[in-house]
Amino acid sequence: MFRSRRSSHPRCDCVPLWHSSRPAVTVTLLVGQQFFENYSEQRRKVVDIGLFMVPFRLPETNLQDGFDWDMQVIRWAEEYGLSEVWVGEHTTQRWEPVASPELYLAAAITQTSRIKLATGANVPANHNPIALAHRLMQFDHMSRGRLMVGLGAGATREDLQIHGTSEPKPMMAEAVEIMRKVWSGEGPQRHEGKYWTLDIPAYSEELSGPFMKPYQQPHPPLAMAGLSPNSGTLKEAGAAGCLPMSFAINRDYLAGHWHKYVEGAESAGHKPNRNDWRVAHTVFVADTDEEAMELAIKGGLGRSYREWTWPSYARSGMLPLMAPELDEHDPATMSLEYFAENHWLIGSPDTVVKKLQRDVEVSGGFGTLIAFTFDYLDQPEAYRRNLELLGTEVLPFIKDLEHQTESLADLQQQVAVAR
Repeated sequence: MFRSRRSSHPRCDCVPLWHSSRPAVTVTLLVGQQFFENYSEQRRKVVDIGLFMVPFRLPETNLQDGFDWDMQVIRWAEEYGLSEVWVGEHTTQRWEPVASPELYLAAAITQTSRIKLATGANVPANHNPIALAHRLMQFDHMSRGRLMVGLGAGATREDLQIHGTSEPKPMMAEAVEIMRKVWSGEGPQRHEGKYWTLDIPAYSEELSGPFMKPYQQPHPPLAMAGLSPNSGTLKEAGAAGCLPMSFAINRDYLAGHWHKYVEGAESAGHKPNRNDWRVAHTVFVADTDEEAMELAIKGGLGRSYREWTWPSYARSGMLPLMAPELDEHDPATMSLEYFAENHWLIGSPDTVVKKLQRDVEVSGGFGTLIAFTFDYLDQPEAYRRNLELLGTEVLPFIKDLEHQTESLADLQQQVAVAR
């Protein structure tokens, strides 16, 4: 159970205890029709909704209460029909305080039965890849195949420093190669790399092993994420046959992300599928636009951006990328209201569906909308309602819809015509 920061009394148990006394908002059918009638059956876009639990943890929330809150959010996500939840990995950041996403998510296995549980992302270069591969195999069996594995080189200098990771990208490449060999379960096998040595012994009748292979064959789905315009990481993801995820810091970059992914996939002989593409976004839904704006701007979402995300982007020189039209370089002068209105998916279900259409049109279409989660321990009912509306009012308009995947040549032709 989790406890409020301001109370020592339990706020919930293993099932949600809060239920809204307000009537559910009914989104008019016309909105859903207008959203999709602009596209042919082959052009219909988004098919599911999941969560990304960075998590953005407010400084006054201790680790224990934050963990309990995150488990409650995962239970709500499953209750309201969301498809998956991703958990990040950071060692040195207090605002993102999960050092082991697979350990964190293991606690959710017995509290859920359907929702996919995904590391987002493991940083293989910061681990012994042989041990990490076995931990993930263990998780895959414990969850009966609900695991997805995100892979990243690590973007935080302090995390790399504390782990002694001097060459993150080549170390990640070698680590993933070793993990794939471990998952193959074939021995005897020896791999002598620059950073690690893998030495799988021959099968022993006496030990009945080595024996472990992943529950999902040949291994759990692997994913990589991109953020910057024309992300090189997504090109690498396509070439490696990984699922793509984009962080929607600006919707105008999304089409370029997909272009890079297709370029990488086709270069390696893989067949990309738009329905596999995940886009992580800032989302908050309430019964009215006014309530959603109030909860987002004055709640944990707004604080996370004002006190953590924007200053972090400013330090890395990436702040102007979030809204090039503003040419902002100072996080103190950034407007939460502007972003909530023009860039984020904030509003009533009706408004969020309309805003989602805007992102779909610009990107060309993606498979799963991934909503970042935030710390709302002091407003749990409002956050529960947000997830309920996502699952019961927004999701029905976008679920189970598929769309066509263009070839790289077709994408290039579309760009040429647009010019």
